[in-house]
Amino acid sequence: MKGTNKTILVPTDFSKVAEYALQHAVRVSNVVKEPISILHIVQSEAEVGVAMEKLNEVIASIKYKYGVTPNPIVRIGSIFSDIANVANEINASIVIMGSSTIKDMDENRVSWTLKVITSCKVPFVTIQEPPVNKRYDDVVFPIDFTSENREKHEWISYFSDYYLSRFHLIKPSVNDPELLAKIDINMASARKFLDQKGAKYFEYTAPGVKPYDQEILEMAVNIRADLIVIMTTPLDKEGEFIVEPLEQYILANSRHIPVMSVNPR
Repeated sequence: MKGTNKTILVPTDFSKVAEYALQHAVRVSNVVKEPISILHIVQSEAEVGVAMEKLNEVIASIKYKYGVTPNPIVRIGSIFSDIANVANEINASIVIMGSSTIKDMDENRVSWTLKVITSCKVPFVTIQEPPVNKRYDDVVFPIDFTSENREKHEWISYFSDYYLSRFHLIKPSVNDPELLAKIDINMASARKFLDQKGAKYFEYTAPGVKPYDQEILEMAVNIRADLIVIMTTPLDKEGEFIVEPLEQYILANSRHIPVMSVNPR
């Protein structure tokens, strides 16, 4: 993925968690050498001027603190469609957005966060806290039985090229021979990508005592993971996606681990 003309998109509502997202974007930008664009969406033309003033204030602060000058974008529209539209227009590699933990999110907020994520063709990284480490050294890849699960393995190249990450492949504990065979195929696919990149990786089987999502998070905490990569789930033939309860739990996790969500093609 090196050498591509990409940019990092950060939607902002000028909240504290949006500021954290910018900090994460600066960290990523310093490694991958991609510029940052900050997007604020308004509902009317009358709001554009004030929004641009606020964005310029944020940019001045980021430039002073980190020596980085993001590109401001104000768009009239809806967060449910225009974050994705802008990401496509500016050739974004990823979108980094502030989110909240499950305990802080009401049903409506969970719903709109997931709707924004699943509208976008490029991966979303949702964060809740300022960055702790400068790099994604330890990346957790949950492995399941779906064919779409293999698509996220292409991101092994991204993390290997830029971060020399260690990968932690976690598969569920299942007894069904058919499901186990599909999981093993996905594990073999991940292993192949990793071996081709010469990457360091570890394989785990979740204990199977608690729900898989809870065990993934507990294992990610013990690993001290810097990122968890998940796939969203296809909804229908019209190309829409959903985030299953397992994915929702990880996405809005209370352990404050950043989560990359990838929509299958």
